[in-house]
Amino acid sequence: GLGDVYKRQVVRQDKVKAWVSIMYGCNNFCSYCIVPYVRGRERSRRPEDILAEVRQLAEEGYHDITLLGQNVNSYGKDLEEPMDFADLLEQVNAIPGDFLVRFMTSHPKDCTRELLDAMADCEKVAKHLHLPFQSGNDRVLKEMNRRYTREQYLELIRYARQVMPELSLTSDVIVGFPGETYEAFQD
Repeated sequence: GLGDVYKRQVVRQDKVKAWVSIMYGCNNFCSYCIVPYVRGRERSRRPEDILAEVRQLAEEGYHDITLLGQNVNSYGKDLEEPMDFADLLEQVNAIPGDFLVRFMTSHPKDCTRELLDAMADCEKVAKHLHLPFQSGNDRVLKEMNRRYTREQYLELIRYARQVMPELSLTSDVIVGFPGETYEAFQD
C-alpha cells in the first residue's frame, strides 16, 4: 500500500528538522504546471499514520517538523472519513513535545478562515504562511486556472493578519506569463 511505499522513502538529514508527507499528487491543473500529470491525483495519507509519524519524531527530539503536500489545504477530501487540514493541524498540535510545525505548499483557493483560525490557535504551528498568489491580475489568474481572484486572495491575507498580527507571509509569483501585458504585470 501507499504507507509501505512511503516508509521506504523516508530520509532524515539531521536530528532537528524533519519533513512528513501528508499527501501526494494534485487535482488543480494550473495551466502552467505538470504536477497532476506526473504525480497523479491527490491521495491523502491516513491521519493516524501521519500522527504516529509526528509522535515518533517528537519523541526522537525533532524540533522543526514540516508537513508536505503539493496542496496541503485540500488534505483529506479523498479519505473515507473526510478530515480537513485544519483538523489535522489541531491534532498534530496536540501531540506532546517541544516542536514547531510548518507546512507547505498551500493553494489560495482551498485556504479557509478555519485553517487560519487553527494556525492562530495552535501554539506549535509556526505563524508563517507560504501562499503563492502567482499573479495580481484577475485575467491572468483565470488563464492560469488558479480559481481565485485578486480580491479573494487579499481578503484571505487581511483575515490572516487580523488573527495573526505576527504572521510571516511568503509567496510565489510568475512574471511574463504568456499574454501578460505590462499593466497586468503592474497589478
